[in-house]
Amino acid sequence: MGCGACCKGRFIPLTLAEAQQWLKRGHEVAVLLEAFEVSTWPQAPQAYAYNVQRSAPVRCGEQTLQVTAILAGQAIPRCPNLGGDDRCGIYAERPLVCRIYPMEINPFIALRISDKECPPESWAAPATLATDRAEEREVLANIERSRQADRADAARKIALCQDLGLTTAAWKGNGLAIYFPLRDALLQAIERLPASASPRLGGDWQVRVVDTALRERLSGLPLAFDEGEPLNYLFHPVSA
Repeated sequence: MGCGACCKGRFIPLTLAEAQQWLKRGHEVAVLLEAFEVSTWPQAPQAYAYNVQRSAPVRCGEQTLQVTAILAGQAIPRCPNLGGDDRCGIYAERPLVCRIYPMEINPFIALRISDKECPPESWAAPATLATDRAEEREVLANIERSRQADRADAARKIALCQDLGLTTAAWKGNGLAIYFPLRDALLQAIERLPASASPRLGGDWQVRVVDTALRERLSGLPLAFDEGEPLNYLFHPVSA
């Protein structure tokens, strides 16, 4: 029997190529959007650079926003590739994020065992967090591959969102705007996406803010806020 604990009840972040493969297998992919404005970023230049590189600029009202798109395989209630014995059915082709787990892709998120789904006995293995073994060197290489894909895919993913009309993002740290596009529509949009695609700066983007104090702090920016009830997405609140 496998474990499968980390393959249930979650979204699985995918690169653009992985999302295409996921869809071709007949499975569903969600699109998660978050945005930030450069002048409001706290004094953390390394984190700023990391987030800018995995986002793309769009026009929101009279302001430029950086929007990050995350394509995520739906593993709710469980990954569709997980067998009845809790073993991965696509192990040799599993996404980078699965190869990396339980390590973190984001260099600014500390690894916390309490946040992971691994059973307690798995942490007793001496190789789990070692960095001098071939297996762990491969994990580190896959982390870098994932980060490179984030940077390379950033503009194309936002162009993809514009093509599909997914143009409301949640404010970063306040929440995520989660879309559930039809599988065939998303696959076709990815397949027709040019390799050099980039977002149109003239797009009619909006930003969702669900926090009174934050909304007040942003009131001086000429942003287009989505004030109504979300029609084609879910707002999922997150902690900063």
